[in-house]
Amino acid sequence: MGRFTLIGAGAMMVVIGALHLLAPRMMMEAPGIALTSANHLHVIRAAYGGAYLGIGALFLLGVAAPSQQGASLRAVALIFSGFAFGRLVSIIADGVPVPLYLGVLAFEIVFAALALLSLRRA
Repeated sequence: MGRFTLIGAGAMMVVIGALHLLAPRMMMEAPGIALTSANHLHVIRAAYGGAYLGIGALFLLGVAAPSQQGASLRAVALIFSGFAFGRLVSIIADGVPVPLYLGVLAFEIVFAALALLSLRRA
């Protein structure tokens, strides 16, 4: 289960990161976020593109180097729990976002839970 968790979480972060890096306007169009300046594009390419690629690599490190699987699973649990917590705070404070972001929330909760379960079994 740990390997599945790391591959699923890592692949998601790499794909989403690459899309934000290469096509930031397309990625922000679905939730209705307009990128109207070089600064907006810069933030999306760096914070969502580059950072997500790095996070994905951290997750996949546990697949490529089995000795790092525990650290990578802890990273999945912590990072995805943090994302989910932030989304839940936003739902309470700001209201319900577009369905796309609710799906992402579900994914984050599921993979954080899978990571925790994998760590308990190790």
